[in-house]
Amino acid sequence: MIAAIASRAYVQAAVDAGFTVIAIDGFCDVDTQKIAQKVLPVTLKHGQFVAEDFYQALTSLDLSNFLGLCIGAGFEASPTILQYFAERKCLIGNSINTILQVKNPHSFFAFCDAVNMRYPATQLSRPASTLGWLQKQIGGSGGAHIKAVLPLELAQHSTLYYQKVQAGTAYSCLFLSDAKHAQVIGFNEQWCAPSAILPYRFGGAVSHADVDEGTKNCIIDFISKATLHFGLTGINSCDFLLHEHTVYMLEINPRLSASLQLYQAKKGNLFAAHVQACMGELKEWPAIEKASRAMHIIYANQTAFVPPDMAWPEWVNDIPHFGSEIPAGAPICTVLASARSAKLAKQKVLQRTASL
Repeated sequence: MIAAIASRAYVQAAVDAGFTVIAIDGFCDVDTQKIAQKVLPVTLKHGQFVAEDFYQALTSLDLSNFLGLCIGAGFEASPTILQYFAERKCLIGNSINTILQVKNPHSFFAFCDAVNMRYPATQLSRPASTLGWLQKQIGGSGGAHIKAVLPLELAQHSTLYYQKVQAGTAYSCLFLSDAKHAQVIGFNEQWCAPSAILPYRFGGAVSHADVDEGTKNCIIDFISKATLHFGLTGINSCDFLLHEHTVYMLEINPRLSASLQLYQAKKGNLFAAHVQACMGELKEWPAIEKASRAMHIIYANQTAFVPPDMAWPEWVNDIPHFGSEIPAGAPICTVLASARSAKLAKQKVLQRTASL
């Protein structure tokens, strides 16, 4: 079983690895319904799963031949929703305690201090002077939860933390861990698809980004120490800013990442390795292909309707159902492209996006 806000990329990876998959997600797009054995829709609240709705979806399932649950985004704010699976030892991923520790700003940035990893100035209390500060949702994902701190908003929220704006280019690192060791799968450049009210909304990413050796070594050392400290298992990712060859760590995402779809293994299988690592059975680390792949999410600028005769190009994924209504600000689809370099793949995916 795979549960995520948008599960298609993970379902495809699991099916390619030979698994039969039941998906639980918030979109139930055309692609996912084609490749999953069953897709269960769940209503999301503020980009997160709601425990009552999540468990209601499970009541219709026969779990007698069930290997376990893999997760993407949607649980970081309330990982205790996963307690049912953790108690039955069928949570294929990080433990609930690991997720709580990694996504808690206090414990995560204390770890960064302990290993001398820079990060933007961060605090749990609302800054007295709001100029140049961002507020972030604890456990949030996708960038839509990141906003400038408003000077007239005086309320203090326990679900928020505050971070100083830091210049730099956004990157992520996809990696595989077995609680003791970690292997980098690849570095990705990331970019935003901003709107007037969502300036930091995730737009896309490209794999095998051109990152200098010093940065690579810094991140490799960090994830190795983080793997041991937090007990990270399976596929995870970390987000960071790079400014004038200085790394500023932002977060670790202790779950499957959207950038997984940008990589293929030339030896082994990435999703199978994720399952094996989480079950303590990883014997061989995968070897990764060098081709660069890029993805870009198209969002609706206004309420959109999908025409029944819409002809989607083969390089489009996460296709909405014909005749469906897409609210303003919601994702419409994902555009993919590949090329021999990250620069070319990024150019290609943005050209394809513009053509739609």
